[in-house]
Amino acid sequence: MTKARMEQFIKEILDSHNAYRKRHQAPALRLSQDLTESAQSWAEHIAGNDKLEHDTQCQKDKIGENVAMKYSSVHSDFPGNLFTDYWYREIEDYNFEGNVEDQIQCGHFTQVVWKASEEVGFGRAVSKSGRVYVVSRYRPAGNYMGEFGKNVLPPADGKIVLPETEQGKTAPMPGAKLEAVIGPNDPADQLVGTRMSTKTSGNKKTVVHTETYRTPEGNTYTKERETTSTVQDE
Repeated sequence: MTKARMEQFIKEILDSHNAYRKRHQAPALRLSQDLTESAQSWAEHIAGNDKLEHDTQCQKDKIGENVAMKYSSVHSDFPGNLFTDYWYREIEDYNFEGNVEDQIQCGHFTQVVWKASEEVGFGRAVSKSGRVYVVSRYRPAGNYMGEFGKNVLPPADGKIVLPETEQGKTAPMPGAKLEAVIGPNDPADQLVGTRMSTKTSGNKKTVVHTETYRTPEGNTYTKERETTSTVQDE
């Protein structure tokens, strides 16, 4: 990808982020050079391994992160907005009423529109197999338990509009090599999605791993595991 096309890709993904954020009463994100550089570095890393995964350093640095992969046997020049659309589609499963603090399964969507996030950076790399890996990093990070209600606001007009789907729509990992942290209910079930989020309470930090599996019959289910550690003051 040429420098000019990469700049266009970043503009597409940034503009689509901010269009969705405007709908959800959140301020526009500013493009950050250092976040873009770190996102690009991680995109190249996971493309080199051809394996979709999060960078655990982001948790330590309090940086939010969305990752995605798209593949087509025809081309790899996907516009940036397709990746934002994929993450945003999780709004379909988000409940703006009731217990809004227990919806980590929609973590990509919530990070896109997280009101308190101010800066963003994007990276894109292609693996030897032709898979396109995209990384988006946010500062301050979103998806903190206890803060969803004030940071994930409903659309200003009250209408939820889903992005259009298409053949070969962006997917987190069709064919990619994902590593399970929790494991399936049955060995025949396929791991089709992973997420990681952090919540803090006092000096306790809890990392929540969420994995989605698909059974041979086509049904899906989600499993979660929490790991709690003590944060030491520096």
